[in-house]
Amino acid sequence: DAHAQWNSVADALRERAPKLAELMDEARDDVLAYMTFPKEHWAQIASTNPLERLNGEIKRRTDVVGIFPNAAAIVRL
Repeated sequence: DAHAQWNSVADALRERAPKLAELMDEARDDVLAYMTFPKEHWAQIASTNPLERLNGEIKRRTDVVGIFPNAAAIVRL
């Protein structure tokens, strides 16, 4: 059903926004990849908590450093 809905939305956009419809066609498999997992896991996959935790940790560490001398320093962080 999700694939059919995705296609329906992309098809509706083709005339008004062809680039957006093409982008949706290219992204469909990546965006709907969560559906290959068991349904019990979907809520955990959709959660942004791990991403928010990672971003918070990066922000905390970069606040201490302030300025990075080069790109390699950023990657090491």
